[in-house]
Amino acid sequence: MKAKHLTVLGAVFVVLIIVYSISTKDKSKSQEKGGADIGDKVLSITNINDIEGMNITDSENSVQLARKEGKWVVVNRDNYNADFTKISRVLKKLDELRIAEQTRVGEKNYGRFDLKEPQGGEGSGIKIELTKGGGAAVGDMVVGKRYGGATIDSGQQGGGNGKYVRVGSNKSQVFIVSDSLYDVESSPAGWLEKNPFGIENPKNITLEHSDGTKFEFVREKDGDDAVLNGLAEKEELNASNTSTITSPFASFSFKDVSTGEESDPEKTGIKDPVKATVTTFDGFKYDIKLGKGQGENVDSGEKEATLSAARYYLTYSVSAEFSDLVFNDREPQEDEKLAEDASDEDRKRVEGLKKERDAEHKEKQEKEFEDRNKRLKEKLEKEKAFAGVIYEIDSWSAEKFFNKREDFVKEKEADAEEKSDEPSANLPLPEGITIPGVPGASIPGVETVEPTIDEKDSGDPESETEEEDSE
Repeated sequence: MKAKHLTVLGAVFVVLIIVYSISTKDKSKSQEKGGADIGDKVLSITNINDIEGMNITDSENSVQLARKEGKWVVVNRDNYNADFTKISRVLKKLDELRIAEQTRVGEKNYGRFDLKEPQGGEGSGIKIELTKGGGAAVGDMVVGKRYGGATIDSGQQGGGNGKYVRVGSNKSQVFIVSDSLYDVESSPAGWLEKNPFGIENPKNITLEHSDGTKFEFVREKDGDDAVLNGLAEKEELNASNTSTITSPFASFSFKDVSTGEESDPEKTGIKDPVKATVTTFDGFKYDIKLGKGQGENVDSGEKEATLSAARYYLTYSVSAEFSDLVFNDREPQEDEKLAEDASDEDRKRVEGLKKERDAEHKEKQEKEFEDRNKRLKEKLEKEKAFAGVIYEIDSWSAEKFFNKREDFVKEKEADAEEKSDEPSANLPLPEGITIPGVPGASIPGVETVEPTIDEKDSGDPESETEEEDSE
C-alpha cells in the first residue's frame, strides 16, 4: 500500500474517532440531565403484570383502581368491579408508549402544555400513577393538551392526534406521543363495569307505587303484547307509554354507583320507592326498587321539576327457578312410513331406524337443555354479584315506572260510522221521479220522461186489440 493511501485512511480514522467522541459526550450529557430520545419508552415498566394499582387525577376528579383478590376494582366506589377490558387496554398502551418528539422545557413553562400538577390550577393536566405490590411506585406521568402537528414518527404529516406528556422523574423534558390516550379519564364512573343485569323474555310485570297503586302487565306467551289487568270495557293501553314496559332494562346500564352518604335512602328516594317485580319465561324473578332522588333538580316546595330533570336511582335483587326438561316428540320422516303390505324385513328396518333417530333426538334435546341451564345459571350468579348496589340511572329508563293510571290507559276511540254517499233504498222517491217497472225506485238527478204514443202502442196489448176490432 502506498504512503499516500495510508495517510488518507489515517485521516478518515481520526475523523471517525472525533465524531464518536462527540456523540458519546453529547449522549453522556443528555443522560446526566435525565434526557430521553425519540423512540424511547416514555415509562420504564419492567413487567406490566406486576402493576396492581393505577390512580388517575385531574383538577376536578380522581379515580383509584386496584387489583384485589385477582380482580380489578374501583376503590373509591366501594370496590365495585372495574372494567377489566378498559384497564388492560390502557396499561398495555402505557407500556408501549414511545416518544415521537422531545423538547427541553422547564417547570415554569409546564402550563403552556397543560402539564402542571392537577392541583396547579390553570394549565394543569391529568396525572397517572402506577404502583405494584405493597404500593411501591412503578412510574408516573402527566398528560397534557392535544398535539395536532407533524412528528418524525408521523412521516412529517400534520393533523396528528397526539398529546404532550411529561414524566415525573424528568424535570427538563416534555415529550410528544402520537396517541390520543382517549381512555385516560379521571371520573370513577368511566371505569365501572357496566351491564350488571339484563331482563330477557319478560313475562309478568307488577308495579306498585308508594301510595299502594298497582299495575299488573301480563304476557301469555313470549312475543305477545302486554295486557294490563283491570282494564274497563271502554279502555285500552296507551301504547306510547307501555310498549317499553314489557322489556325493561333488557340491557341495563347506568351512570354511576352511589356509595357512602350519596347512597342514603332519603336522598335517593329508595326509602319510598316504586317497586317493580318482573318474572321471565326463563324462570328469573327480579325485585327492583326505583327511587326519585332529592336535590336541586327535583320536586321542592317552591317549584316542581319535570320527571326528566330529576335524578333516579335503582337497586335490585334476583332469584330463579329453572324448569325441568320436557321432551318433545319427533316428527316422523318419509322413509319411516310403511305400506300395509310391507314385509317383515321392511318393518324391522324401519323400527330400527325410528329407535336410532329417537335416541339422537333425545340426546340433542338433553344437550340443548344442559347448555341452556348452564348459561342461565352463569347469568344468575353474575347478576347476584351486582345486586344490592344503588345505581344512578338515566331518567328515560325510569320515568315511565312513575306514571299514573291515566298515563298507561286511554279511552277507546269510537268507531267511525261509515256514511254512504248513496241514499238509502228505503228513502221515499222524490215527486215525479220513477223507474218503470220498479215501484218506488228512483235514480237521483234523472228527470222523468213521458212515453211517446208509439211507445204506448208498442207497450200496451189492449190498445192493439182495440185497433184490430175497429178495423
